[in-house]
Amino acid sequence: MSGLLLLRPWWLLALLPVLGLAWWVRQRRLAGDWAGIIDPALLGPLRRLGALTDGRRDAALLLPFIAAAVIVLALTGPARLLPGAVAYRALDPLILLLDLSPSITTAPALADLQAAAATVMADAQERPVGIMVYGADAYLVSAPTSDAASLESLIAVLDRETMPVSGSRPDIALSMANDLFAQDGIGIGGADLIVISDGGGTDKQALDEAARLRAVGARVWALTLDKTSPEAPAPDPASLAALAQAGGGAAAPAAEARPLLQRIDSARTARLARSDDATDAVRDFGRWLLILALPAAALMFRRRR
Repeated sequence: MSGLLLLRPWWLLALLPVLGLAWWVRQRRLAGDWAGIIDPALLGPLRRLGALTDGRRDAALLLPFIAAAVIVLALTGPARLLPGAVAYRALDPLILLLDLSPSITTAPALADLQAAAATVMADAQERPVGIMVYGADAYLVSAPTSDAASLESLIAVLDRETMPVSGSRPDIALSMANDLFAQDGIGIGGADLIVISDGGGTDKQALDEAARLRAVGARVWALTLDKTSPEAPAPDPASLAALAQAGGGAAAPAAEARPLLQRIDSARTARLARSDDATDAVRDFGRWLLILALPAAALMFRRRR
C-alpha cells in the first residue's frame, strides 16, 4: 500500500459532534438574538428589508469549528509508508494451510484450492510464503520463501495421493505452525496464516489454536471451498468464518482471494503503524495538519468592528 493511511481512524467519529454543533450554532444565529423573540414568519420579510442581519453570513461563527475539524483530522494520523517500509513488511511471512482431505482432493474443489493458493503467491508483495498441508496430520511442504515459481510447481502436483492418511485436522496444522516458528526462535508473531478448506474438522480445538496464534501476534484467515465431493459432508463456511474470527482475521470464498489479500495488507499496515518500528516505517502528517488550524484560531482573536 503506497497511498495515504490513517493511523488512528477512530478519531473521525469526533467530527460528528463538531459538525452537529456547527449546524446548531448556525441555525441559532439565523437572525441574531432576534430569532428567539420574533415570529419565524416575520424573519424573512425583515431580513429582505434590511431590518435584520442574517447571522449565518458571519463566517467568524464557523472559525472554532473549522479549527476543531482540522485538529480532529490531525489526530486521525494521516500517514504514508516510507520507501524503506517494504523491508519491514517483508519480514512477516504468509503461511498457506491447505486442506487435502478426501472431500477436496476427489472433487473440483482441488482445482479451486490450487488456483487460490497460486493467487496468494502471485500477490504476496515480496512477503515470503510458506506452505503446509494437512489431513489427519499436518506436514510442512516449504518453509517461507520468496521464490514463488518453485512453490507453484509444488501446488500443481497436489492430489488425492499426497496425504498418507485421510482426515481433516486443521487444529493440528495450526498448532504445528506455531511450534515450528517457536523452535526457530523467531516466533510467529506478525505472520498471516491462510487456511484454504471446506470447513471440515473445524472444531473447538481448532478455534482454540487460532486464538492462541492471535495471542502471540499472528492472524488466521480463511478461503472457503464449496465444490466438494458429493459423498462428503456439506461444506461448512460458517465454521471457517468462526475460525478466522477467533484468529483475528476474516473469511472469504476462494474465488475472492485477491480482496482478502487486500484486507490482510491493510491490517498489516495498520499493525505496523502501531508497532515500535512505526517511526522507521511511516511518516505521520498529523503534526503538519495542526499548523493549518492556526489561521482559523488566530482569526478568532482578531478585533471585531
